[in-house]
Amino acid sequence: MEAKQFIALQGFELLYLLVLVFLPYVIAQKIVGLTIVFIASVMIVTFIIKNYLTKMIDIDGKTVLVTGCDSGFGNAIAQRLDFMGFTVYAGCQDLKSDGVERLTSSTSGRMHVIPLDVTDDKSINECYDEVYKACSTTGLWALINNAGINFVGDVELTPLNMYRQVAEVNLFGVINMSKTFLPLIRKAKGRIINTTSAPIFPPSQSACAFTKNAVEAFSDCLRLEMRQFGVKVSIIEPGNFYGSTGMLGEKSVSRMRQECDEMWDKASHEVKTSYGRDYVEAQYSKNVDIAKKTTCTTLAPVVDAMENAVMNTNPSIRYLVDGSNQWYDYNNVLVRLKPYLPANWIDNLIDRSYILKHTLTNKPTRN
Repeated sequence: MEAKQFIALQGFELLYLLVLVFLPYVIAQKIVGLTIVFIASVMIVTFIIKNYLTKMIDIDGKTVLVTGCDSGFGNAIAQRLDFMGFTVYAGCQDLKSDGVERLTSSTSGRMHVIPLDVTDDKSINECYDEVYKACSTTGLWALINNAGINFVGDVELTPLNMYRQVAEVNLFGVINMSKTFLPLIRKAKGRIINTTSAPIFPPSQSACAFTKNAVEAFSDCLRLEMRQFGVKVSIIEPGNFYGSTGMLGEKSVSRMRQECDEMWDKASHEVKTSYGRDYVEAQYSKNVDIAKKTTCTTLAPVVDAMENAVMNTNPSIRYLVDGSNQWYDYNNVLVRLKPYLPANWIDNLIDRSYILKHTLTNKPTRN
C-alpha cells in the first residue's frame, strides 16, 4: 500500500470515527430542539384556547352559593361574583365579623349574607330553604365549597378529637353541602367547586392533609357520577396563600398558640419525653415564620380560578394555583414533579424544607 493510500485510508477511518462520535449529539440536539418546539407549541395553543376561544356562560338569572365567606377566598369570590352580576348567597359563621361588614357595605342587592355552619345539619337545612326560595325554578348554578380549617402538629402530638374537628368542616361539611344542594344543581345543570390544597403533604399537616385528600377523591367520584346529568365538578388547589387568607392574622395566630398548648397538655408522658417542649414550640414558630416569609400577598390568582370554574362552559377538573411571594411556589413545583420522580426523592425534597433541624429530646434514628 502506497503512502498516499495509507494516509487517505487513515483519514477516512478518522473521519468515520468522528462521525460516529458526534452523530448522536447532532441527532440529540435535533430531538431536544424539536421537543422544545413541540412543548412551546402546545403551551401556546393551550394559552390561546383558554384565553381566547373559551366559551363563557350567560350570567343572567344565575345564582351561586359560597361557603366560608367570613374571610379569605370565600369573601373575595363572593364580592367578585356579585360585581359580575350573579345572585350570591354568602354563607358566614359569624355575622358580626369584619368579612360580613365588607360583604354588606360594598356589594349590590344581589348579595345575600346568610348564617351557615357546615358542621350543623340544621344550619345547612335553613340555608337550603333560603336558597330554594330564590331558585326553585331555575336551580342553583354553582356551589363553592370553600369553608375550611387547619391544624398544625405531628401525628403523635395531634389529639384524635382535632382530627375529627378538622374532618367535620373540611370533609363532612363538603359532603353534606353537596348532597343537600345537588337537586337544585342538577336542575340548573350547574357545577360544584371544591377548594382543597396543593396535593403535597408535608409533615405536621396530617389533620388537614387527610381531609383535603379525601375531598379530592370524593370530587373525582362525584364528577363521574354527575356527568350523566350535565353537572360539572371542579377542584381548586391553592398553593402558598396562607398569609393573604387571614390565617396569619392576630386572631388565627392566637388560636394556633392555644392549640399548640392544648396539644402539649394532652400528649402522653412518653410522647412528651420523646419530643420535648422545645420541639413543639419550634414547630409552631417555624410554621408561622415560613408562612410569613413566603406567602403570596394577594388572593387574586385563586379568585380568578374560582371565577373560571363558575363561568367556563367546560371548566378544568383541577386548578393548581401557584402562590408564594417568590418567583416560584415550592410546593406546587413538587406537585408537578411528583409523577415523574421516585417517591423517596420527593420525600428528601420535602425533608430539606420542612423537617425541623434542631435536636429532639430523644432523637430517634432515621433509616
